[in-house]
Amino acid sequence: MIRWIGERLGREHGDERGMVLANVVIFGTVMLLLVATMVAVSTSGAIKSAADRNFQNAITAAYAGLADYQAKLSNDNGYALYGNAAAQFSKSSGSTFTGNDNNAAFTNSGSTWAPVVGSSDQWYRYEVDNSNYSSKGILRVRVTGKSGGSVRSLVANLKGDGFINYLYFTNYESSNPAISGSSCTTAYQWQSGVSNKCQAVQFAGTDVLNGPIRTNDVFTAACATTFNGAVEQHDTSVRASSGTCNGTFNGGAASAVPYLGLPALNSNMSQETRTDIPATVPRPGCLYTGPTRVSFLGNGKMTVWSPWSKATQVKVDSVSGAVTETNDTAKAAALCGAVGDLQSAAGATISTLPSNLMYVQDIPSAANNVNTWAAGSYPSKYTNTYCTTTVTVRGNGSSSTAGNQTFSNGQGYPASGEWINGGSSGSGSTYQTGSASDTYSCTAGDVFVSGAFSGAMTIASSGTIWVTGDITYVDGTSDILGLVGQNAVEIYNPAKCTSYPTTGSWWAGYVTDYSRCNNAGVGLLNRVRGAGITVSAAIASNAGTFWNQNYDIGPQLGVLKVVGSIAQNWRGPVATTGGTGFSKNYVYDQRLLTTAPPKFLQPVSTSYGVTTQIEVQSAYQVDGSCAKTTAGVCR
Repeated sequence: MIRWIGERLGREHGDERGMVLANVVIFGTVMLLLVATMVAVSTSGAIKSAADRNFQNAITAAYAGLADYQAKLSNDNGYALYGNAAAQFSKSSGSTFTGNDNNAAFTNSGSTWAPVVGSSDQWYRYEVDNSNYSSKGILRVRVTGKSGGSVRSLVANLKGDGFINYLYFTNYESSNPAISGSSCTTAYQWQSGVSNKCQAVQFAGTDVLNGPIRTNDVFTAACATTFNGAVEQHDTSVRASSGTCNGTFNGGAASAVPYLGLPALNSNMSQETRTDIPATVPRPGCLYTGPTRVSFLGNGKMTVWSPWSKATQVKVDSVSGAVTETNDTAKAAALCGAVGDLQSAAGATISTLPSNLMYVQDIPSAANNVNTWAAGSYPSKYTNTYCTTTVTVRGNGSSSTAGNQTFSNGQGYPASGEWINGGSSGSGSTYQTGSASDTYSCTAGDVFVSGAFSGAMTIASSGTIWVTGDITYVDGTSDILGLVGQNAVEIYNPAKCTSYPTTGSWWAGYVTDYSRCNNAGVGLLNRVRGAGITVSAAIASNAGTFWNQNYDIGPQLGVLKVVGSIAQNWRGPVATTGGTGFSKNYVYDQRLLTTAPPKFLQPVSTSYGVTTQIEVQSAYQVDGSCAKTTAGVCR
């Protein structure tokens, strides 16, 4: 019995050991599976982490490429003409380039990429669309970044920090001494140690500025001046015209900003009328010569009178510098008007230039220029001008070598009855002086413009742009106009004289002195008290000012409304505190933040900001070849 019990216990003990072994085997298997799973998860996590890092680094590389292109543009505005015409993004937009600056980022195939500075695993390329640069001031760039096995692309619109970013921009806040008649020294108001410094022109208490303003100087304002936008200047203190208050700042306190330089000349804009440099000027505009009159007709058309013009599109010999007429004269006539019509009394009625520029130049003197006129020769329709008569001032703004023969610059200026106001003849004087020959030239590239405008174009002048009446947009959402006057953009506001002094004595006889006007007899020719004017345009005068002719005589006028922007070297007067001239209502055209009039004036140097930006499908594969659409073509 005892033996049976022992055998029984022994068998049960053996069975238990088998169960333990089985449990150990099962437990070990489970542990192996867990370890294997953990290794797999860990490995997959490492792979995913690397992929995530590459994915993020690829877009970081794209942003670095965008910043690189912006920097190159800021250092050289001409960099917009560099690129790779074979790149799909550039090719599909019709962009043209003068070269690639040996920039690896312009590569569009193969294994070459531009490296991100400071990184060993980030690379980029960019492609440029400059098709709207000359017409709207906008560049589009597609930038592709690469890191490891990830490639990402973005498209950005770039626009320069130009004058049209501001409702109002000035270099100096004082007036042009040539206009004020002062012998003062032009200097910034913040400069110290300048003797006889020109005084600042102040914003009046009735002035409302509905948009951002900027100056390289400092502004001076009255207590009631209203600033409804950002105020940017040399420092943070707007000067008070009197007392301590200096306006209401609804757009925030004034801030200090860097210098923004106006170019000394706008003559480079005339290059846009050349037909012999298609890479630089793919769509030439129109060149006019001498005093030119433009009347906008409100239906997408305009009439142009330009009696001195012989060739409206030109080419320039690179060796001799000779300026000759374009080869395709028919194309030039279709765009700019036939020369015979431009020289006629009826003028040439043409479409406003489609996304293009009109440049009006002085009559050239060089013998090898097609628009030069030989000494003593004049347009057949051009008579009774400063060029063909000896001008002396007579009663009611007439001059003569024959009785009652009115004088003109060939475009109707001075008007009949206009008194050429040259300013006071001296301190305490009761007389105004006149100097007809210095006011309207028959040889300068002056433009006289008014009317209802429809289209997109810029008028640039080597002289003065005279605004002879309202300039308004037919469609305020699509029409856009630029006015760039080298010397000035000026509101035409002619004077008249109704009382002339006499000289002589009762015994010798009295003679009326038509070279002067009694101060009490000076008034405005065609504006009455309360009359206003509207100018819808981006306005610039790179060496002069925007101002109101005869701002200091006559009654208090109405409102000068500008819808657009104003940029000028000097501050232009439009009124006096004595109750003459216009009050201001300047309204910023918000569209100018993202677009510009065609081929508008650019700063000497500027930075380029991103106006819009979006990520798009990758333009390239990791190996550098183009990524293709489902149709098998490069994106």
